[in-house]
Amino acid sequence: MNKSVEFKFEFQNPDNSPVESVTCCVSNDGVVQQIKALDPYWLEKRELTLYERPPSGEELVVGALDAWKSKMQVYLENLKWLLGLEHHRFWSTILYHPQCMDCLISFIQEVSPPYLPAHECGDVRGIYEEIRRLVLVVFSRLITNKESKNQWMTKEYLADIIYNNFIFTIPVLWDLCLAYGVDNARHISKMVDTVYTLQPTYNTDTLLALTFVQESFKYIIMQVNKDYESEEPPNLPETFKGFGEIRRPSGNRSHDKLTFNVLRDLVIHMLDTAMTLRIFVEVYPKAAELMKKTNFVLSVVQLYEYGIPQLYEVLLEVGDETSVTYTEVECYIDMTRSEIIDTFREMLAVYKNAIFSGDGNISSNVESYLSLIMEALSERLLIKDYHSCYPLHEDIDMLRQAYPDIDSVKTDFILQAIFSNIDDQAADHTNQAETNVRTESASGHTENGDVKEDIPDHVKEESLISEVKDILPHLGDGFILKCLQHYGFNSERVINTVLEDSLDESLRGLDRSLPIIPEDVLDQKFLETGVQRLNVFDGDEFDIMTRDDVDLSKIHIGKRKEKYKDLKDMLDDKTAVKNRMDIYSKYNLVCDESAMYSDEYDDTYDEETPVTAATELDDRRTFVTPRVLRAKEEVSTESEEEIESNNVTVGANTGTSTNRSRMDFCVNPEEIRARREAARAARGGRGYSHKNADVTGKPKGQGQEKEVLLNRDRKEKNKSSKGNHGRRQGAQWKRSQGMMPS
Repeated sequence: MNKSVEFKFEFQNPDNSPVESVTCCVSNDGVVQQIKALDPYWLEKRELTLYERPPSGEELVVGALDAWKSKMQVYLENLKWLLGLEHHRFWSTILYHPQCMDCLISFIQEVSPPYLPAHECGDVRGIYEEIRRLVLVVFSRLITNKESKNQWMTKEYLADIIYNNFIFTIPVLWDLCLAYGVDNARHISKMVDTVYTLQPTYNTDTLLALTFVQESFKYIIMQVNKDYESEEPPNLPETFKGFGEIRRPSGNRSHDKLTFNVLRDLVIHMLDTAMTLRIFVEVYPKAAELMKKTNFVLSVVQLYEYGIPQLYEVLLEVGDETSVTYTEVECYIDMTRSEIIDTFREMLAVYKNAIFSGDGNISSNVESYLSLIMEALSERLLIKDYHSCYPLHEDIDMLRQAYPDIDSVKTDFILQAIFSNIDDQAADHTNQAETNVRTESASGHTENGDVKEDIPDHVKEESLISEVKDILPHLGDGFILKCLQHYGFNSERVINTVLEDSLDESLRGLDRSLPIIPEDVLDQKFLETGVQRLNVFDGDEFDIMTRDDVDLSKIHIGKRKEKYKDLKDMLDDKTAVKNRMDIYSKYNLVCDESAMYSDEYDDTYDEETPVTAATELDDRRTFVTPRVLRAKEEVSTESEEEIESNNVTVGANTGTSTNRSRMDFCVNPEEIRARREAARAARGGRGYSHKNADVTGKPKGQGQEKEVLLNRDRKEKNKSSKGNHGRRQGAQWKRSQGMMPS
């Protein structure tokens, strides 16, 4: 391909330009040519071999190890030669040599996984470890855009060539994670992060790769759940509906059943995939967000729920418990369980570390952390095993301390679901043990003879609806029932999907306050009898065809006779009032009029006529002879006595000795005030009290008593009810009566 003169060429780049824009001048037999720095011209004629796995077990025959060593020595020399090429020759070989990338990828595809022990032979281990180290160096050089000042390429060009030429693909990255992620996690993390940073298109490819892995999980679940003796579809999760089932080969069904070798391949594939995904999330934490977009947690949970237990059952059916391979496959299943749990743990650790370190939006990270746990709650087995290994309540307590505003409804629901799951599992084991004991001792029948009837469907539905409404009380019973029917009557999954707003499209358009509409009795009768009756009383309380307890008192023939002739007759009927008199009397709502206190009593003239002890004792005034029937002397004498007695009474009450003349035009105001004061004093013993209306109080600065403050407030509130507030109206009235000059 190339001539010997080419190898004496010295690469020159005085302008320090990127290698993709450099053109070299090459002289070949006196002919000068312009060759690009990246060109097939720089390829060397060299055969690049593929990597082979070292022989072991049945493949280990005489001379096999020596043959492998000879081939791998050539492979090792090719790696050293490739790394020894200068920058532009290295990249020209990578881009244009037809065997170069196949040579590199063959190793990471055939590399021994971490769960397998190293080879017994020391020479084999030495060659293998050297090849493993050099392959990692080659892939590390593939993501390095600058090796020296004049040997470099732009990051944009590097991103294009590694993507367009399939130098790095998602399977290649995942194989690198499996081959080197256990003991070189930091280096692989830097490499993978550089690839995704250079070319963000790999994020889209990762989503497609995760979707493919989900399909492979479905394939495994359907393989181990097949019922080859029945045409009915297997009992699978609700999400499996809509996917094409595995086609059965034509011919005898016995050939379709899983064999031990096929089962072993399925288990190893599961183990490799689970371990790869766990390492991938560990070295590239951003993968957790990509898995969240594809609902990858749900696929992992379903694989753990519907695949792992069935793998143990199928292994018992097709395997020999006494063989070494049986123990090996069983160990692989156990390791797969561990890797799946650790994969889920790594996904949770991404958001938990971001919360505790304060990276990004804490609220969003907390929400993502809780959403992953709630997705795992859609099934019971994974979350139970995870909680037994890594107690979730401890993590939630730490989150509550780091973020006090955490959604308490979700955390309480998660803890309740976890502990109820544990209690249910314990109860199931207890009930199963009791059943086994009874079966052994009953000899074909139960001891107590009581058989518990199955719970009706409507009771189960009401119980599940109440569970959902405890967390989401704003939802209608009808809407909850629709969701339960869609998700296989899994209340935890319904709550999770509603809180995450990830309902199926068929449920999004429903009214969330939809009630339960009961079935029509007519429709039920029509389905049972096939007879359709057209009657206004069908299905109601008067339907004598379907009811035996019809109230005949509500039925009459002809026009009903009214009890009252007219409205007046109805109002005059006091029977209902009399019948209820005893009810009101119990609460003292009815009493005699004589026992009631009258608020209309007028005490206006009580002040004008003071009540004395004499008037209280005498019910009636004694008889007095009229003046016209008396003699003139008696009348004059009596008048004088009355005047004197009146003067004495007034003087005693007022403290004055002023005599009142019978010819006075009006009564002295002082006498009126004195009589009123005497009347108030006389009423003092009948429940009246003279209130202290002191508003003056003590001098300013000495404090005031509470009674003075209350009097001031009372005066301020009631001053408009009396006083001189009507002076203008009074003056106007006097002018109108001629009492004042206008």
